[in-house]
Amino acid sequence: MNPRFLNAGRHLNRLPEILRCRKHTPDWRRLTSAYVGLNGELPFHIRFSSGGFDFKEVGDIATFWQIFYRDIYPVKSSDRLIVDAGANIGAFSLYALQNAPNSDIIAIEPAPDSCSRIRSMLRANTFDTKVTLHEAALGEFAGETTIQLDAGSQFRRTGMAGHRVAMVKLDSLIPADRSVDLLKIDIEGGEYGVLRSMSPDTLRRVRRIILEFHPEAPSSAAIDPLKANRFNVTRYQDDGAGYGIAWLENSILSSN
Repeated sequence: MNPRFLNAGRHLNRLPEILRCRKHTPDWRRLTSAYVGLNGELPFHIRFSSGGFDFKEVGDIATFWQIFYRDIYPVKSSDRLIVDAGANIGAFSLYALQNAPNSDIIAIEPAPDSCSRIRSMLRANTFDTKVTLHEAALGEFAGETTIQLDAGSQFRRTGMAGHRVAMVKLDSLIPADRSVDLLKIDIEGGEYGVLRSMSPDTLRRVRRIILEFHPEAPSSAAIDPLKANRFNVTRYQDDGAGYGIAWLENSILSSN
């Protein structure tokens, strides 16, 4: 299990995060208590200005908190096209639209039950016209793969025995006439092949990448191909046991 989730409830003494939660939702007490493990009863719902969000699994709580209040995936209000690779239950897509309301989102998620949750959440927040959701796995080539559905949604992996899903290359989902302001990637170890298979032309049109890496390979296996395409690492977080996050910027686009 990813140590980020195991450690999530041990760091409550972060007043800025709690204040951001309080400002964001009138149900901040309920969410904060769930985050620190004082009230783990599920499901529950929180409200905010665009609509709300339903928490159904324990992992939903830590994921939502890190995205919304720890700001691990910073979004700029000026962003116009954002790619959510590994959309899971849609928390990042929702966060992106709340912070960059004029953006369009391309979301990719292979699990059908997670996609159902994303669609419901987007409708409830009136963001359904802003997101193009692809119910597919990302891979080095187009074809078919499988995804585990018996594990919690936060820890599912493709290429294992399970539900059959389409597999697509990331290049095929990004419009050839548009630049990507932010590419967020969290695909449970699939990042190594996906990044290797991206064409230089596509990478030239990506301004920023936030990459979660996993212990299937050294993080350098994902980061080095990006460096070779003129991306600079602006921040690096090692969470231990082969997990972590890297923030990168395109040195050409960032200078323009």
